Amino acid sequence: GQGGMGSAHRRKLVQMAKMGEPVRVVAVCDVWEKRLDLAAKEAGAKPYKDYRRLLEDKDVDAVLIATPDHWHARITIDAAEAGKDIYCEKPMTYWKDLGDAKRVVQTVERHGRVMQVGTNGLSDSIWWQARERVQAGALGKLIHAQASDMRNGPIGVYDARTNDPDAKPGENLDWNMWLGPAPKRPWQPGRFFAFRIFWDYSGGITTDFFPHLLTPLICVMGLKFPKRVASTGGLYCLHERGGEVPDIINVTIEYPEGPSVLLVGSVTNDTTLPGLIRGSKATLKFREGGGAVIEPQASAGKDVKGEEIVRERPGSLDEHWRDFLGCIKSRKKPRSNEVIGYYVMTALHMAVSSYRDGRGREFDAEKERVRIL
Repeated sequence: GQGGMGSAHRRKLVQMAKMGEPVRVVAVCDVWEKRLDLAAKEAGAKPYKDYRRLLEDKDVDAVLIATPDHWHARITIDAAEAGKDIYCEKPMTYWKDLGDAKRVVQTVERHGRVMQVGTNGLSDSIWWQARERVQAGALGKLIHAQASDMRNGPIGVYDARTNDPDAKPGENLDWNMWLGPAPKRPWQPGRFFAFRIFWDYSGGITTDFFPHLLTPLICVMGLKFPKRVASTGGLYCLHERGGEVPDIINVTIEYPEGPSVLLVGSVTNDTTLPGLIRGSKATLKFREGGGAVIEPQASAGKDVKGEEIVRERPGSLDEHWRDFLGCIKSRKKPRSNEVIGYYVMTALHMAVSSYRDGRGREFDAEKERVRIL
């Protein structure tokens, strides 16, 4: 895909290549000729309208998947089976079928592929510095964590009125290919340009914002599958934008033996909830500008020390790509690999499902199945 994130990645890779990084954009793909032609021209790359033809290209070693969510699993699996390494934008898979995430893990591992999920914030060193402290017991028993992504103002990808008159299905845009595994529907510009607000293609805020919040928390605290998940929220303000997903959502995730995690997201208010991890001995607070601080609980006594943690390296798209490119060479797992993606998608699948029917979800880690409460 050569839309918002696809074009951002393409331009970043072209820039990195000029700076001497071991990467070259040799092919691009999109169902809309306008985007495809521009991408091919800018990158000096071969254009493909069908990703399956691109996967047959012997010059391609790895692929970037930046399509709408409902295509992520299918293209990832096809790419792995074609012998390509994979960088897939978040969410790793579409929210509705958790089996997709498990199949991605199985296929990637069966074919010996390297996979990175596009939660590029995980390449910020603060998460790994925090992980060292947490795993060493600096906070005591982990009991709670919280994070938020709060926004306000016009967001085109969250507004079904977004349109471009140059998009003409049947002439220069393959609408049926874009729909792919999703339900067949007549052309609507809003579904194409603002797919994130329709359940057929996305889980809204939960699968758009929360991978960036939950992935680092899982890594810092050493978490895997959740035990229970429940969601509340609603479409309270943005009815005129024509979407289906909530404009604010609260997700509570309980992990076996703790901790519990609270994620809050909104596109109608930008006042944030401070990011932190609470333990029985101390609290780890993440600063908005980078870095973190450990604040001891008064009851913990003098043996627990406070600490200011100075970030060694900020997170960036460049750094996330360097991690992936390095792993293509070493064959090691990247920071945001498919296994972590499976843990994240399990919680987010349960969260979206809970919001939609108002009932909690419980996960059986042994059988890897979700039960409705």
